[in-house]
Amino acid sequence: MKLVDLLEYTAEEYLDDRTALLDGEPDVLWSDKTLVRYFNEAQRRLCRRAWSLIDLGHPQAGVIVLATGKTIYNLHKSVLRVYSARLESDTLPLSRSTDDRLAGYRTVDPDFFDVNQPAAFTPGAPLVFTTDTGTRLLHIEPAPAAAQNGSRVLLKVARLPVCELTTDKPDESPEVAEEYHLDGLCKYAAGKALTHPNADASAKTEGRVLLKEFEDLVKEARQDRQRAEAAEPRFQFASTTASLR
Repeated sequence: MKLVDLLEYTAEEYLDDRTALLDGEPDVLWSDKTLVRYFNEAQRRLCRRAWSLIDLGHPQAGVIVLATGKTIYNLHKSVLRVYSARLESDTLPLSRSTDDRLAGYRTVDPDFFDVNQPAAFTPGAPLVFTTDTGTRLLHIEPAPAAAQNGSRVLLKVARLPVCELTTDKPDESPEVAEEYHLDGLCKYAAGKALTHPNADASAKTEGRVLLKEFEDLVKEARQDRQRAEAAEPRFQFASTTASLR
């Protein structure tokens, strides 16, 4: 749905504050700007708690451009989780690791183990990435060589909306899926409006009911995402009971 449709539906069906008058100022209790602010907050809450926005190679949130010798890259502020990363020119993803493993020690000489010799990588095409270096930081190894300068790494991420709704663009649509527009965004915006400090007691009661229904929708959205990501169980032999006959 477009923003103009969300505003009309919320104002008329839930808030009933768009009554046309023959004379005088229109009967508007909550401005479009206020409702749009709540639509944006509803999107963020839905995405942050349910991870309902997942995509690959988003132009703003899902692309890292490599620079020679650089191993730490800032992630976009909307990124909640990096599922995978791969060079645009490759078909296989990079391996996921942790900073502790990358900072560990390994055998340099296959015939001799030196605990004082840290792990080292030869600059070249990235092979591994981590996301625990810091908040919204991506660490890749090895450091890109000159041949990789300017290459793009495509990220599969769970994220918040990148572009917020605004009254200046009434024909724009929310980034979350349409099934969450009426029962999600509209209910949250109406619930927040009806629980304003200057609202009467009966309105606050209705508002709290709408907010509770929104929270229930968020839980359902999280369950839907978890079911969609659930992998088929892999058959495994129990080593203590399996035997060859």
